[in-house]
Amino acid sequence: MTHTEIEAFFAICRHKSISGAAADLYITQSSLSTRLKTLEDTLGCPLLIRGKGKRDITLTAQGQAFYDLALQYRDILQKMSSVGRSVLSEKLRVSAINSVGNYLLPPVLDRFVEKHPHIPLTVQDMEAENACISIIRGQTDMAFSTAKVQNDQIVATPFLNDPFTLICSHDAPYSDNVALEQLSISDEVYIKWSADYEFWHQSVFGSHYIPQISLELMGQIELFVSKSGKWALVPRSIAAQVCRDERIRQCEPAFVVPDRSIYILRHRDNAESDVIRLFMETIAEVFGESDVQGLML
Repeated sequence: MTHTEIEAFFAICRHKSISGAAADLYITQSSLSTRLKTLEDTLGCPLLIRGKGKRDITLTAQGQAFYDLALQYRDILQKMSSVGRSVLSEKLRVSAINSVGNYLLPPVLDRFVEKHPHIPLTVQDMEAENACISIIRGQTDMAFSTAKVQNDQIVATPFLNDPFTLICSHDAPYSDNVALEQLSISDEVYIKWSADYEFWHQSVFGSHYIPQISLELMGQIELFVSKSGKWALVPRSIAAQVCRDERIRQCEPAFVVPDRSIYILRHRDNAESDVIRLFMETIAEVFGESDVQGLML
């Protein structure tokens, strides 16, 4: 069995449903069910009762026994992780999703290294789920994510609300204000900015639409959007940098796209450590106190 499978079991117990647990972990219900089945197969017994007509999932006798042991496992893991955090003042390990790591954090990292050259800095590229596991294990100190993961071990602090804008190639047939019906969907360069953005995109363009170009590596935005007629919806913080490329220009969408929310994830036992406080102060210096949300909370 793995830590991921045990945390999946905890999420199901917490929400008493597969759908609620999957939403909390930002994974699909099928992925969560697979993790649970793998755990049950390893143990050789069912852990949950999923009877027809029952709204909530309940534990079997074996499930309750496993839950009690899993709580002990989590307590031991926290104590083991605290060994790494006890020397936290000597280093800082920051994780970020690809777009934040490439476009938002560089000036903060540069300023932090300049101001605190005695603190070793490690920068990691992780999605929310892996970042949370790494934080719990004491391998990461703070993570930047679009997922507001918050539980008994992780605290999520609002960092930035980033409105969307539209960028396109200079020869794209779009005015400064673009209506939704004017967009050529076949020319879209799609980026899954967050789970909320994906849901919005599917509700507007249809869940069966498959973009010709989908990007996960943010450094390739300029390459593809600069092609004749191409366009993409991107957060303003990223558009400001991408549009330095003279082949790309910015337009205003005449339709509503939900802002992209970014959160800072930290361990509850470590949220106010000295080195994290220094990094938070650097963020506020670079972005300005008025542009970030509650960073010093």
